[in-house]
Amino acid sequence: MASIARRKAALVTIVEQHWANCSPVAGSWLFVFEGAVYYTPCLVMRRLILFFAIGSLLLTGCRQGGQAAVATAVPVATPSPTPQIGVSFATRAAPAAAVVQTTPTPLPTATATPSPTPIIYQIASGDTLLGIAIQRGTTVEEILALNPGIVPENLQIGQPVVLPPPPTVNPLLAPGTAVPLQITVNKIHAYQTPVGSLWLLGEVTNEGETAVENIQVEIGLLAADGRLLGSVTAWVATAIIPAGERGPFGLLINEPPSGFAQTNVAVIGGQAVVELGTRTLDVGVADVHLDIHDERVGLTGQLQNNGETAVTNVQLTATFYDAQGNVTGFQQQVMVDALGVGEERPFSLEAAPPGGATVAYTLHTEAQILNN
Repeated sequence: MASIARRKAALVTIVEQHWANCSPVAGSWLFVFEGAVYYTPCLVMRRLILFFAIGSLLLTGCRQGGQAAVATAVPVATPSPTPQIGVSFATRAAPAAAVVQTTPTPLPTATATPSPTPIIYQIASGDTLLGIAIQRGTTVEEILALNPGIVPENLQIGQPVVLPPPPTVNPLLAPGTAVPLQITVNKIHAYQTPVGSLWLLGEVTNEGETAVENIQVEIGLLAADGRLLGSVTAWVATAIIPAGERGPFGLLINEPPSGFAQTNVAVIGGQAVVELGTRTLDVGVADVHLDIHDERVGLTGQLQNNGETAVTNVQLTATFYDAQGNVTGFQQQVMVDALGVGEERPFSLEAAPPGGATVAYTLHTEAQILNN
């Protein structure tokens, strides 16, 4: 800006000086060029000077305007980073979903279960095929299919009968947690018959907190020195044993092994009751009377349906004991007639316990719910 102002002042000075050199009297303008003196009319020279001055002013103004334009342009300032004071700002990337590939767990491969071995049952006094079927959780038709030559109306004591194995509970399908069995064998006693056969009688106690069913025992026949001479298996007579109750078992051996002197017993089968299904234990007994005549005993009383549904096929199991608490025998009876809710019906049961004098008894009942 200062240089432009100086140029204007110098130009004005030149114009004034040259304008002054023009003499109004002479009417001509004097100037020297390369040592020669020239005279130009003042009017012409003044016009040239004026033209020159105006052009110089215009040129100077253009330059000044251009410089002003450049000077007034606002430069784009690069922002300086703001200092951070005690705070750290981190750019957070979008959360990435973690993809976890899993291999589906294969279902358990079905394992072939060996077919259970059929059971050989020996007919006892008072047995009927219907009673055996109810006790073992099977049907008369299944028993007849396994014993083609059997005559239901002509069963003989000691006659062998093939029974289907009891149904087992599949642990994968049974609801709830598996319950370990707490079954103990109380006593077993051997009784020799007049014809040389051998009765083995005993009972088990359910010491657990839940009912059990289908209890099977194995009886080892030992010599006096403990040698094993043979073994037999037997089912507990009561299909269901509630917690804290007992169930009898017995087996007749027509030809005991030579040298037999003692027994040992082990529980080899059974399971906790998962559900009763169509079975019920709501039938009770009342007004029971024990009548003893020599080697025979009789029981009379009333059956009572204490449940909420009518029942049928009521199975009554009587276990007899001597004065020492040994099992002398047991007898079962099945009443097929329906028993309504709250209804009572008399029963009468007779038996000849093979184990000697009977002084006490226990009764156990089971029944089937009647489907209307």
